Amino acid sequence: MNKKIGILASLCCSISLSMYAESNMTSQNIEPKSGFADKNIVGGIALFVNGEPITLHAIKQVENALHTDRLRATDILVNEKLKEAEIKRLKIEINDMQLDAQIAQIAQQNNMNLDQFYAAIVQEGMSLVEYRTKLKDQMLAQELMRKILFSSNVGQEDELRKYYNEHLEEFVIPKEVVGTKFVSHNKQTLESFIQQGISATLPDSIAHSEETLEISTLPAQVADIFLATEAKSFTQIFESGNGDFVAFYIKEKISNEQVEFEKAKNYIAQKLIANNQEKILNDYFERVRSRSKIVFVR
Repeated sequence: MNKKIGILASLCCSISLSMYAESNMTSQNIEPKSGFADKNIVGGIALFVNGEPITLHAIKQVENALHTDRLRATDILVNEKLKEAEIKRLKIEINDMQLDAQIAQIAQQNNMNLDQFYAAIVQEGMSLVEYRTKLKDQMLAQELMRKILFSSNVGQEDELRKYYNEHLEEFVIPKEVVGTKFVSHNKQTLESFIQQGISATLPDSIAHSEETLEISTLPAQVADIFLATEAKSFTQIFESGNGDFVAFYIKEKISNEQVEFEKAKNYIAQKLIANNQEKILNDYFERVRSRSKIVFVR
């Protein structure tokens, strides 16, 4: 894995609420009044959002970074100010313990200890203070998004139960999976065998054993993979704790059972929210924008 990509993935790949402005310019989005581009701006300030200034310099930076025009850059910065105001209004906070835990998780995902991770950050030209600040901003934005999404009508109990009752077949899952476990020290060897198919000659370097796994005993992410993998096919390759590579060939799934609504509703909420995420966020920030005071300096 490219360490630079992995280390900064949390900063570069997060969902920015303000970026919804780029793809969905609504009638409530700000528009500069006639002649705005030609007016003299007092003290370098272009406009105020609920009393908070946005400067010409900031607008120009966004224009250059995103290769966009002034209207769109301004709109993005307005949404950023609205996002910051909502974080403050909802009293959303990220403490040092949460931040440290997130950094530890990112380091682990990059197969680094904390000292190695911090050294890599500095090597990439970012100070630790700057990295922590950017990561905290991202975590605040993600928590705001989570609150917005889960407070929407989509996440209400009646909507969740309606989906459950109309899609009962989606919540029938096997209790057990019967298959063959394949283990290798070399990932490429295991990948090559899987590509050839289950009937291919098994290399001596790949160990195998027959397994019957109870879905309820598996970690949630692993269980989801087994449930999503069709019978008569291989799962993806997992990396075990001791450095081996493991894949399963699923022969059959047995003992189907109906998942109760209470156990299924978090999954349903996440699915409905994911399917309606953009609309939920856009509608929310349209309401926020409509009650905000946006004043151009002329």
